[in-house]
Amino acid sequence: MRPIPSALLEANAALSSLPPPVLSALMMLTPLILVLIGTALGAALAHRVGLKSILAGTAPASGIARPLFHAVAIGFVLGGAIVLADGVLAPALGDAWQQLRQQTPAPSGSSLAIGVLYGGIAEEIMMRWGLMSLLVWLLIKGIPNGGRIFVYWSAITLAALAFGAAHLPALAAELVPTPAIILRTLLLNGIAGMLYGWLFWRYHLEASMAAHAATHLGMAAALMV
Repeated sequence: MRPIPSALLEANAALSSLPPPVLSALMMLTPLILVLIGTALGAALAHRVGLKSILAGTAPASGIARPLFHAVAIGFVLGGAIVLADGVLAPALGDAWQQLRQQTPAPSGSSLAIGVLYGGIAEEIMMRWGLMSLLVWLLIKGIPNGGRIFVYWSAITLAALAFGAAHLPALAAELVPTPAIILRTLLLNGIAGMLYGWLFWRYHLEASMAAHAATHLGMAAALMV
């Protein structure tokens, strides 16, 4: 194992010495910047490639109940399926992973609210409204009209993989990720990202947001069973 560079240790010590409010503000800065970038990209590009949002005025506000109901149902079932899959995969992921799972407390009201709001709103703005819109816009330039389905599914898949990869740094802060743990993280989050992306394409951004938020509720319900 390589020694940790002294500069990194000094930087970590400097951050640790900051007052908690300042440290919290710094931790929120990067997500805030990414949300702003995603908002700008989606506002500039989504309507150009047929991706819609009710709040942006590019999807009709009438008849929203059925798509949102479908999205919530899909997300809730997905959350339960993720917890079930984690339980099945746990023996293959090593002792460190199983110990981390055992030490993870049951979701509290505040942690669940953060998951619902951050995941359902911030991550969907970054990954679907921003990144997926950008990918469709880039890919569609070189693909004739007959290949539009390929373009959208390619963008959905790439954004889903980015969504899965975005969960790796937080995981690496908890334990040393093995190839099996990395594959599990990319796979489960990637499947979720594919569903959110499809809902964005099929309906609108608000459907993907509703599904993502409901996934956290489904996971919490499954963990309490």
